[in-house]
Amino acid sequence: MQAGIATGKDDRARRRRLARRLIAVQEEQRLRLSRELHDDLGQMLASVALELHSIRADSAELDARLARAAQLIDQLSARVHDAAWSLRPADLDRLGLRACLEDLVSMLCAQLGVPGDVDLEALARPLEPEIALTLYRIAQEALTNIGKHARPGRVSVTAHIWDNKLRLAVEDNGQGFDGTVAPGPHHLGLAGMKERLALIGGELTVETARGKGTAIYADVHLSD
Repeated sequence: MQAGIATGKDDRARRRRLARRLIAVQEEQRLRLSRELHDDLGQMLASVALELHSIRADSAELDARLARAAQLIDQLSARVHDAAWSLRPADLDRLGLRACLEDLVSMLCAQLGVPGDVDLEALARPLEPEIALTLYRIAQEALTNIGKHARPGRVSVTAHIWDNKLRLAVEDNGQGFDGTVAPGPHHLGLAGMKERLALIGGELTVETARGKGTAIYADVHLSD
């Protein structure tokens, strides 16, 4: 019986190591693609836009068409930048988790036209890369869900540390959902968030109710 228990623990440990390795490979691919989008395609689009902005035709009609083409290139450049950022923020390793989360909240609130409360002073300290990336992905997923489904009047993202445990909280006062039933197609991301956080020994808690908003808490233990 003890041998069976030990074997079960070994299997779970192997599955956990495999899952972490798969996530690491996915993130490496995301980083490579993000850099290619930003550095290669982004620079090419910037060069094309510069050329279009500098051309002047012999007629007002052609000038207008060139201006429109330049505007479309500018819009495409912005979308490429956003796509590269969503794949893997280049500033996560350089500037840290705090700055990247502040940018995420700022972009979402600007898109929704709602105020955002941010208190991320606890993230000023350096974090292990795996923890920082996991928390970033969880916040990214939570904020994406808010933008798609919550219809909030306010968004809040905070972080606090006590007893060597870090809690990242993403909250909104939107329409919420029934947390007592199995997740529907709009909430499948919650399962992935829980699994990903569990791989680093963390825990995800969701508090929600219809018409009462949603609060997502990601708790992780920090090394001494």
